[in-house]
Amino acid sequence: MKAGFLAAWPLVLGYFPVAVAFGLLDREADSSPWEIQMVPLLVFAGAGQFALVGLVAQGTPPLLAAGLGLLLNLRHAFYGPALRPYLRGGPLEAFLLTDEVFALALKTLPHLPEEERRAHFLGLGLGAHLSWNLGTLLGSLGAEGLKGLSQAFGFALPALFFLLALPHLRNRVALLAGGVALVLHLLGQTALGLVLAGALGLLGRRP
Repeated sequence: MKAGFLAAWPLVLGYFPVAVAFGLLDREADSSPWEIQMVPLLVFAGAGQFALVGLVAQGTPPLLAAGLGLLLNLRHAFYGPALRPYLRGGPLEAFLLTDEVFALALKTLPHLPEEERRAHFLGLGLGAHLSWNLGTLLGSLGAEGLKGLSQAFGFALPALFFLLALPHLRNRVALLAGGVALVLHLLGQTALGLVLAGALGLLGRRP
């Protein structure tokens, strides 16, 4: 678990500035620091968190906002089957699973002894979770001085995911799935493209 926690440093670099931005956004929505901190503690889904706060700030009923956030994160349903050859996880592993944790775990878990994989994954996820919550806390407490940092490093998270995904581009099915997603995105059908790409990606996973 310690090795996994230490291996999470690229995620920490990508998550922290984005989490600060999230904390600042919640402050602008007139939420209390306690309410802000509960979101990453209980949800821990970057895009879903931003959407949830925006919807609630616009007066959307909380249950409807939560349902829309759930739909936004349905892509995670494809992550579990892809990791299953290397990890027999439970609710905690599912909670800690994000896009970047998935990409890093898919890169490292196949090369670890089976008995070490769960602890390594938990270390990765806990490192990511801790950095996200710490960044949110600083932003929610009014760390305005960090606002420029979060804007300057706004590219960090997509760049990190791209770098983690590069090794998988040797897989022809992964390339096909990415191409389908890109074409449908350009045609204005992003959601459909993600679903189809996820389904194709499962066909290309190697045990």
